[in-house]
Amino acid sequence: VPVDVDLDTYNIDVAAAASAVTPLTKAIMPVHMAGLIADMDALGELSADTGVPLLQDAAHAHGARWQGKRVGELGTVASFSFQNGKLMTAGEGGALLLPDEETYEAAFLRHSCGRSRTDRRYMHQTAGTNMRLNEFSAAVLRAQLGRLDAQITLRDQRWTLLSRLLGEIDGVVPQGSDPRADRNSHYM
Repeated sequence: VPVDVDLDTYNIDVAAAASAVTPLTKAIMPVHMAGLIADMDALGELSADTGVPLLQDAAHAHGARWQGKRVGELGTVASFSFQNGKLMTAGEGGALLLPDEETYEAAFLRHSCGRSRTDRRYMHQTAGTNMRLNEFSAAVLRAQLGRLDAQITLRDQRWTLLSRLLGEIDGVVPQGSDPRADRNSHYM
């Protein structure tokens, strides 16, 4: 169920998300829009209050931080994309960052045809797939990872000028900020 966004940050409006939660809601999925992490404090409270887990769409947030923590350190599942238009690209693929061993094991089952790590007899415990990032794509990503921090620093430096110039265009409203998001990767 889509909900509205905050008009300043372009991230999920937490009050709108709260009003959309029903007993059928399986997850709350904030998209860290254009590299700015959504309000993870308020979303964490909403998740705790409702019992509905958070699943972060971090496809725009490679290298971003919330109060000194990277996306993968915020205590919930975070998904990344390496599709051809992302900050780090291999043309395809993605990654999940998982908060604990139990979630890791459940994700492993799904990515390994429903088979556990110790299975040698093809005993499928659940439905799953066999999709994996190939070695060449992983090597491309590894090289990009080494440049990511410098690229984010450069985009951050240029954002000051770019946002001012964009703001001078009638009808254009540059994305705002949140001081708790202490590193914005400025995707887009």
